Amino acid sequence: MRPWHFWPAALASLVWTLAAAADYLLTELRIPAYLDLFSSDLVAYVAGFPAWLVAVWGVGVWAGLAGVLMMIWNMRSSALVLAVAAAAQVVLAIWLIVLAEPPLRYVAGVAGDAIMVVAALVPVLIWLYARALHVRGVLA
Repeated sequence: MRPWHFWPAALASLVWTLAAAADYLLTELRIPAYLDLFSSDLVAYVAGFPAWLVAVWGVGVWAGLAGVLMMIWNMRSSALVLAVAAAAQVVLAIWLIVLAEPPLRYVAGVAGDAIMVVAALVPVLIWLYARALHVRGVLA
């Protein structure tokens, strides 16, 4: 039986991952109406990501969405898929905040770093939630 907090957590996780998927698609498809919301420097910075970083970002986004849907569908392997998503988002955040040259903060300020920390932390929390469900035998 699912605990009382399952549906609020699952729906919040679904909204989060759908927003991440929309951001990824609108950015990678270079939709002008979306990109106009950001500074030209930030748009150019993201457009200059190496292919491997775009791939890591994509893995984080799509594995996150798949993992949440799997959790909703009561699939035991959802925790594993969400672990992959969380790891990808953490790698993305570390690269952009610490290792990239120039770091994200040079084009997006401290707010950009804060957004990346949250963008890495939320998938980790979703994974921990799914893992706890798995350990307790909630996920079939």
